Amino acid sequence: MKHYISHLETLIRSLGRDVVDRYPPLRRPVLQGWQAYRRTYGTLVCFRDSLQYARHTNLSPFEVVSVDPDQIEFLVEKDGYPCQTHETVEFPDSKFKYAGTVRGGEWDRCETRFEDTEIYRSFEAHFDHGVPWTETEFFDRVVGFIEDGVVMWGCTNRAEFEQRCTKVDELYESIRSYGYLSRDRLARVNPDGYVESEQPWAAPPSALDEIAVCIGREGDLLFFDGRNRLAIAKLLDVDAIPVWIMVRHEEWQERREAIAADSLARRGLPDHLRRHPDLPQ
Repeated sequence: MKHYISHLETLIRSLGRDVVDRYPPLRRPVLQGWQAYRRTYGTLVCFRDSLQYARHTNLSPFEVVSVDPDQIEFLVEKDGYPCQTHETVEFPDSKFKYAGTVRGGEWDRCETRFEDTEIYRSFEAHFDHGVPWTETEFFDRVVGFIEDGVVMWGCTNRAEFEQRCTKVDELYESIRSYGYLSRDRLARVNPDGYVESEQPWAAPPSALDEIAVCIGREGDLLFFDGRNRLAIAKLLDVDAIPVWIMVRHEEWQERREAIAADSLARRGLPDHLRRHPDLPQ
């Protein structure tokens, strides 16, 4: 059944792109329809997990919390590159299919720090030390993927990826000038000059488009998606950013439940967890 749903979704997206390309006025209603599907799917999978894991706490499929970007230290995947560059990944489906869900297992055991990744080091070299994108490890790696036939952020050749890097430069300057805005506020305020790089086929802004994190068994905020914005927020020393909680580890959810059921359970928490953004206050 899962295979057939994925195949159907691929077909729907393909048809949607064709419709939008042929009839531009239909772009907004088509995108709104896709967004409604994403939200409905996310709501249902989260509700399913709520029945099993959340007697005392709230599992929201689209919960966005404000965190210090320095709190996001480790990753879920091994290197920060998109899933199409890996042979195996922890969460292979579209993000909305994991919205607000609870998962057991060893997916929270990656020992790679975000700031040690090739992507972050390249952003740091470019923005802090003036190294051209074309001379960074990140650029070489992505061009290598593209030349091997992997589509990266909608780019299918080197020239398109160079244009995307220019958009990342614009994003950096926008955040430095206007501060870090949530995707929802960006859509409503849209100050002149604030630029966010997006694909032509993009749903209207929502929590799903924020930096996505997963919460490990010990409460660690683990990076999953939104590498450009997280790297820039760290480099600009932004105080707080909105992040979407995509998945919680089963053991972390058990701790949330214990604290919600008995306020005295909070007394045994380590100091760094007492004001955790995902624990009931």
